[in-house]
Parts: sequence; structure tokens; C-alpha cells
Amino acid sequence: MVILVLVAGDAERYPSDDRIDLARRSASWNVVHAADPRDDPPGTQSVLRALTLLDLVAVMARDRPAGVSLSELVRTSGRPKPSVHRALAALVHAGYVEQEQPTGRYRLGLQAAVLGELADRGADRLGDAATDPLIRLAESSGDTAFLTVRQGSYALCTRTQEGPGPIRNSALAVGDRHPLGIGAGSLAVLSALDDDEVATVLRAHAGARIRYPRYDDATLLRLVARTRADGHALNDGLFVPGSWGVGVVLRDRAGRPVAGLSIASIEQRMGPRRRAELAAELHRCAREIEDRACR
Repeated sequence: MVILVLVAGDAERYPSDDRIDLARRSASWNVVHAADPRDDPPGTQSVLRALTLLDLVAVMARDRPAGVSLSELVRTSGRPKPSVHRALAALVHAGYVEQEQPTGRYRLGLQAAVLGELADRGADRLGDAATDPLIRLAESSGDTAFLTVRQGSYALCTRTQEGPGPIRNSALAVGDRHPLGIGAGSLAVLSALDDDEVATVLRAHAGARIRYPRYDDATLLRLVARTRADGHALNDGLFVPGSWGVGVVLRDRAGRPVAGLSIASIEQRMGPRRRAELAAELHRCAREIEDRACR
């Protein structure tokens, strides 16, 4: 068997013992934590940039146990080195980031861990309600199940559950944030909005979608129409080539789309019949999660 690693659309093969790992590990390509700065409310730019940097440290260090370097953060954020360094110094001083010695690399600090512990106490009702359904989805399908939560015109991956099958799909990981419409769960959320809201979302992240060349407005509108007609979203390799996913929407008490539930694998395991079966199971689990968390 091989590990199939897909980074920014390129595939390389490496030896492995048992399973196929469909993965991405290029934060500069797949992590969109920084919205267009033109969208920042007046007077909040410095705060939002520091929070964006905190997000980047968290997500990038997730895949780098030794921490992330200043140069990596500068390259990924696209911000000047002095600005990044000043923000990091403030975050280190406040305890949200720590700098390893003697390497000088950065990762989340104790204060961030404490904040996460406090936030976990009842704040993530969707995530708590989704725990058992995600496990069931992953075990029954053999593939990887995801929960993505809407944040304005973006979707944040908050939970994943790997199945026992031959594919490990890491095209999305906890902490990854992408514009609505990118990926199956996120597309399900976008498609559940009305036409005016869809147009607003497309305008809001037009700049961010420079990183997603396969997702122009015409493509997203076509995908929205297909999702509405099918009753579920299909990501047929547009996000990461070779990675296919099926997703459905989760709604709150008022019927508003708040999250997406999805399963991802490879094209060979996503034929029409199996997609229909997965969509039906996703809908059942979505209703269960809504009953637990949203009703």
C-alpha cells in the first residue's frame, strides 16, 4: 500500500505499511484564517490580526509538534515580519503563545489551553451532540466524518472522526477554516441559504477564494443548484484532487443553517449508489444532532 499525499494539487507517493492516507499539510494553501482586511470593522484591525496570528500558530503547530517558525508564520500570513514579530511578542507576554528555546519556534501557550478548557464547558453544544453520531458514521462507512460550523461567510472544522476503512482522509482537520462552499459540509451550509445570502457570501470572500482557483462564482452557483436539487452536497474532487465527500446541513431552532455534517473518502469509494446511502445516513444523523443540540 502507499500513502497518497496531496498538497496544493500535487501528488507524491511514499511507502507505507497498510492504509492509504489522503492528506494535505500546506497551511499556506489550505488554511484561510485571515479574511480580507478590508472587511475588518474600523478600529479593530490590530486585535483581529493578533487573533488571526493566534489561529495560525494553533493550526500550523498542530501539524508540527516542535512548533512553527517565525519565517513560516510570516510566509503564511502574508504580513510584514516586524508586524508578525510584534504580535507574537504580545501573545507570548499574555501567555497565549509560548516560544520554545533554543529553537525559537512557537506553539500555543498555557493561557490558550485554559481558555479552551473554559470554552469546552457547555459552549460546544453541536460538537457534544455530534460525538456519538460522528463515531457511528465513521464506523459504518469506514471513512472519515466531519463536523464544520458556520462562522459568517466561512466554515470552521470543529470535529473529525476517522473510520476503520482503508482510507485516511485528512483533507480537512480540526481548526481548518475555509470560505463557505469549499468542501461538502461547507457547501451544504451555503446551499441552504437563500439566494440573496448566497450572493452576499460570495462577495464577502471573493478575495479569499484566490487561494481556491477551482471555485469561481459560476462554479459555486452551479454547485449550490446541484446540492439543492439532490438534497445533499457533493464535493467531487474540487477541494483536494482525489478527495470526494458528501455533506448535509444542520439547522438551529429557527431553521437557520449553522453547520455541515459530511463524510469524505476517494472517488473510487463514492459511486452514485454509495453516495445515496451515505447521504441518507448523514440526514438521519443530522436530525439526531439537531434534536440534541438545536431544538
